[in-house]
Amino acid sequence: MSTPSDRLRQSDRISLRMPVEVAWATAQGATFSQTVETLLVSRNGGVLRFTEKLEDGQELHLRRHIEGEQWKHTRARVVAEIDQDANGFLYAIHILEPRCDFWDIEFPSLHKAEEALARLLMECSFCQRREVVYLNEMQLKSFEVRRCVARHCRHCESPSIWIESLSEAAGLEGDGTHPAEERVVPRRNRARVKARVLACIRRRGFAEEVVVCEDLSKGGISFRSRNQYPVGTRVEVAVPFTPGTGAIFVPIRIVFSQAIPTAGLHRHGAAYIKPPSDN
Repeated sequence: MSTPSDRLRQSDRISLRMPVEVAWATAQGATFSQTVETLLVSRNGGVLRFTEKLEDGQELHLRRHIEGEQWKHTRARVVAEIDQDANGFLYAIHILEPRCDFWDIEFPSLHKAEEALARLLMECSFCQRREVVYLNEMQLKSFEVRRCVARHCRHCESPSIWIESLSEAAGLEGDGTHPAEERVVPRRNRARVKARVLACIRRRGFAEEVVVCEDLSKGGISFRSRNQYPVGTRVEVAVPFTPGTGAIFVPIRIVFSQAIPTAGLHRHGAAYIKPPSDN
């Protein structure tokens, strides 16, 4: 049986900041309302920063401004307090009405991720509909050169140009949740694609690091770093990465580490970790 924390991981998690109005009532009858900020969003939940202390299981009413007089509403529940920072308390929340598409972001099924070389939060240049896009080799090469890809928009029902969706950089050092099971994607016969794109490495308790990828495959990446990550280390990576955009971090495990003394760098190989089964 999956836990609420597991359900939060049934889609990619996007490092994305947006304001959300939240209202709630305590068991003692006190009512609160404040505008909070998202740090991570996923299909069925996210991580929000509150200035008030909340209890696990607290029910919330979320409201997000769309445009003009239009607002989107949903109900959610606090899963757990996962961290604190100088600006407040960080809570993982689970949306109780997942079909409402509260974030206005389309998330593909995670099983399709095994065929992806890279992940980006992109938007249609015509309708601005946002979607988590899994890039294949041709799309990755196009993005590397032109910073955009051509693909079909289901909302416009026509081909369009897709660009990265802009966001403030979220400074969250991981969300404190861990999958129930961590299975490194087997190497099999995975074709490697040479691509010099930036990636962002996130490790809990350490500053985020922007690195240069040497190649990518459906099973993992190879990158050069100023830091040494020991074999077996579990980190998260967003690739490709552009500062100031909504980055999609996924878990990987370091499987290879080699010093490059002449450059003062380290070359690493990392394999993606499969998400827990929905069963």
